Amino acid sequence: MRRAPLLLLASGFVTSLAAQTGGAPLPPAIAVLDLRFDGEHANVLEPGDTAVARAATSALLASLRAAGGIAVTDSGRVAAAVAAEEAGGNDCDHACALRVGRALGARWIVKGRLMKTSNLVWLLAAELSDVATGRLLLADSYEIKGDATRMAPAGAHVFAQRIARAIAAQEKP
Repeated sequence: MRRAPLLLLASGFVTSLAAQTGGAPLPPAIAVLDLRFDGEHANVLEPGDTAVARAATSALLASLRAAGGIAVTDSGRVAAAVAAEEAGGNDCDHACALRVGRALGARWIVKGRLMKTSNLVWLLAAELSDVATGRLLLADSYEIKGDATRMAPAGAHVFAQRIARAIAAQEKP
């Protein structure tokens, strides 16, 4: 099935899909940068470590999509925008993430990293920011103990739930 291109307009995030949804605009969008793996302080690095960060990113995206009320920007578009920003050799910091969010027409941006300290202890640190103001709305960190392949996605799911609540609170009149 061919999908219509997503067109985000500053006047209210009206999309070409509005006709398919009865003319109602889609909800404001959130762009999620891939969670970065950080093994700088790990006592041992293993080949599957970066896969843990990918699994946590997937869980974060799936949980946000399941929350409803928030349109999640296509992760391929986000990755391409981040790659363009990082072409100069610098990692995407807060200012970079905001530029990515603006370029994609997102209202919010999520970025974070998964740090390994040992085989049994990891740390998930992530943040939610308002793209228009640059204001940090949520900054969380979770110590993950046990099987990282199972616990990192669980931590990302919890963070996604907190994001949904923070956005819902911001949207209340």
